Amino acid sequence: MARRKYSRLVVPRKARDDAVVGILSLYGPLGFVEEGRDLVACFREAEDARGASRALSAARLRCDLVTDIPEDDPFRAFRAASRPFAVGERFWIDPGDPSDSQPPAGRIALRLPASAAFGTGGHESTRLALLCLEEDPPSGLDVLDVGTGSGVLALAAAALGARRAFAFDTDTEAVFVARENLRLHPFASRVPLFAGTAETISRAFPLVVANLLPEEFLRARGAVLGRVAPGGRLILSGIPAEREEELLARLRSRRWGLSGRRTEGDWVCLCLARVS
Repeated sequence: MARRKYSRLVVPRKARDDAVVGILSLYGPLGFVEEGRDLVACFREAEDARGASRALSAARLRCDLVTDIPEDDPFRAFRAASRPFAVGERFWIDPGDPSDSQPPAGRIALRLPASAAFGTGGHESTRLALLCLEEDPPSGLDVLDVGTGSGVLALAAAALGARRAFAFDTDTEAVFVARENLRLHPFASRVPLFAGTAETISRAFPLVVANLLPEEFLRARGAVLGRVAPGGRLILSGIPAEREEELLARLRSRRWGLSGRRTEGDWVCLCLARVS
């Protein structure tokens, strides 16, 4: 059987530039790895990698592309070198190979081996959403995680006492990865997981979490907002700071109010409340 292939796009970074992640994310990367001061994005399809390379070049960002690399496991070395890290007051994120290591007292372990799905908790947008969940835990609530990726936010909601945390993604490969991650958590039985779109969901939820880039959110805006029950909340992360005002302008109405806001680096997470 022929070995699968992938592509590597290396972006030398002289300083932190999270806008680069935003550009690369538009082309469906398998994931990101930091190698020294360089950011490496891995892609399944060579044409996606070429598209990302062209977009970076158009933004006058230098990059080096290698395509058609026989796949071993592009994240193996990253997992081996990874160490668990804390997020907020409650979470202990482990992006390394699965283990039974215990988190510090009072913290919840979220085991998310680095793989093909974005969302190990290391990116600002994910951390911001985790902090918003921690700030107002969804104890006893049903939660919807839009574009679950690795499953990190649904798992976090379940760990914080959600009755159920429904998680879905349009990327079937991400759903496969998330399902593997669920097996590493004792509370995962409260995380129903499926591949699909927001339009296929027929009910509303008291809390909806969406860590999506603006383009992704705006494409599904009506369906996502429609899944928030009257009196419910939406945690919307993945917003580059320069797009915040645009997103708020698209969301402002008598039905929605801004109830909270968090920032880290060049990223913003908005907490919105739906008026009953």
